[in-house]
Amino acid sequence: MRKTIVLTILLSLCVALAACSVFTPRRGFNRVLNDRNVQITAQRALDNDHELSGRAHIGTSVYNGVLLLIGEASTEEVKERAGADVAGYEGVQRVVNLIDVMPLQSVGRTALDASLTARVKTSLLHIDMPGFDPGRVKISTAHGNVYLMGLVSHKEADAVVNQARTVAGVSKVVQVFEYTD
Repeated sequence: MRKTIVLTILLSLCVALAACSVFTPRRGFNRVLNDRNVQITAQRALDNDHELSGRAHIGTSVYNGVLLLIGEASTEEVKERAGADVAGYEGVQRVVNLIDVMPLQSVGRTALDASLTARVKTSLLHIDMPGFDPGRVKISTAHGNVYLMGLVSHKEADAVVNQARTVAGVSKVVQVFEYTD
């Protein structure tokens, strides 16, 4: 019973934090919609590429026109093909291809990464900085590496990186921030 209550509270916190990222961004409403559409379109293109099937596990994340690719590809050629699949979308300022060339990981690893993402998001609630909103930071995880995106000040970025590094299970923190100052 106690475990169910704790899990419910944690899930509620994650949902609340996700809602913050939608309702309190530093980017305009149209930019938010465009980013979401690009992410859906890019992920669909990768998922529908038969040349990638069984040779890559790739996730996409988009924030303020920056398209991030993470996951794993069996060869450098597969990684490059994935980048080519998503190049040229309207509204994308740049593609950051951080796909690791390595053997494909298990579904269990994916679940661990999802859990790690949630724990990092929750940890950002502990940052005590005037005007800081954790919803301005988009977090993705692959292989224990945490990827941080968002429009933040340098001071906010430092605080977020330092906080993310304290979360158990984080192997590396990778900044893909854009700066407001």
